Amino acid sequence: MAAATYYARKHRHGKAEISGDEAIFIYRNGVMVEANAAGLRLLAGQGKSENSWRALRRLLAERFPDFPANQGTVQDQETTVLAPLNAQDTSVITIDQWQDVARVSILSQKISDIDGPPIETEISLRAPYPIWICDNTGAITWCNFAYHNFALSLGHVRAQKPPHLFDIPAQKPGPLPWRVGIDQQSEALTYWFDVTAVSLKHGTVFFAVDANTIVSAEMTQRSIVQTLSQTFAQLPTGLAIFDRNRRLVLFNPSLTALTDLPASVLSDHPTITAFFDALRESRIAPEPQSSKPWQEHVADIIRSAEQGGYCETWELPSGKTYRVTGRPQPDGAIAILFDDISAEMSLTRRFRSDIDIAHAALDALDDPVALFSQSGEHLLCNHAYRSFWKADPDTSFAPYTIHDATTLWASEVCDTPAWQDFRSAVLSKGTRQIWTGTLALRTFGLVDVALTPIAGGATLVRFRRSATRDVTQPA
Repeated sequence: MAAATYYARKHRHGKAEISGDEAIFIYRNGVMVEANAAGLRLLAGQGKSENSWRALRRLLAERFPDFPANQGTVQDQETTVLAPLNAQDTSVITIDQWQDVARVSILSQKISDIDGPPIETEISLRAPYPIWICDNTGAITWCNFAYHNFALSLGHVRAQKPPHLFDIPAQKPGPLPWRVGIDQQSEALTYWFDVTAVSLKHGTVFFAVDANTIVSAEMTQRSIVQTLSQTFAQLPTGLAIFDRNRRLVLFNPSLTALTDLPASVLSDHPTITAFFDALRESRIAPEPQSSKPWQEHVADIIRSAEQGGYCETWELPSGKTYRVTGRPQPDGAIAILFDDISAEMSLTRRFRSDIDIAHAALDALDDPVALFSQSGEHLLCNHAYRSFWKADPDTSFAPYTIHDATTLWASEVCDTPAWQDFRSAVLSKGTRQIWTGTLALRTFGLVDVALTPIAGGATLVRFRRSATRDVTQPA
């Protein structure tokens, strides 16, 4: 029976049933609420009258330095077994904790007594996991009920000597546990345990804690990472995901292609700072534009990525251009994305160059010229147009359309049949047709106007002072 279950059954109505020769203490929220006779004798022998958890720790800390400083556990229930610092000391402390209750038992026995039924019964009732003792030759001299029942579940028959179930490395006991897997052949299962060893005078005691949940979680995590890696393998975007500890846990092939960082380096799970240092050495990450040190620059990038506001364009010495984006992810992780936008930037530069050339070509004309899109939006005008009409559509905050231009022209053009025809032609919602004619302006006299449709549905409007000089203007 598991220790927590066994103890909970005896405390169902709030009062403990404590018996036996070992010292037993019951604590609730750090205050002792009950102790057996052996426990009270232990306290009385030390001249202690305090009933707090910390008082008990001060009493035991010299022999058991790992005794918890405070009562409590983050788990629903927990059992802890502590061995003394001195190998000659054969005492063992068992701490069972659940909710706000803790049960502390201090058991002191000789190694030769452990084979006896009282000790076997006590320990097996408290320990929900296998415990066994080996002598100096490696032979098992004792095991608890959990070990025995586990052996039977694996198909071993009852015998006087317990079978060896755990393949433990031949090394001295230490504070770190071994991860051991035991196969269940009949069901094709593997049971995982974390085994800890504690030295005793005449051998070693082993404690095996169930690690199936941990192993399952690790396998699930690896499966998810592999699935994500396969999903992102075909993406042209370079992807680097760092966990909450800021170590690289996932990357795709595009990242190695874009950054020239070897896959072996990325597979070592570098920290995010080491990752940016490697990019700097490869001349991928640009130097900070300010006089700020590199490490502070990287720290700023990480903070911006954590807040979801990092997006920069990196101009590389090779001529390539990368857009680097940082985004926060669940569980405190962050993702760094690398997009090669060299073609996009080249096209943008070429488009801007074409626009500049078109502006220069129009400015070289002496006649006022304006260009409108098929939908009527203003695209370009030259210096002569801005000077002639005393307007600059290119600096307008609001979208400037052909309707705005028509309103401007109407303020100077006399209302003649030619103007009405021109206005209808230029404001046509369908495909505009070629139109030429002469308009009378109140200030400048006669002006020849040409409306010419060009590629893409755009329309070019050109004004030229008429060869006929001043004429009598209509009222």
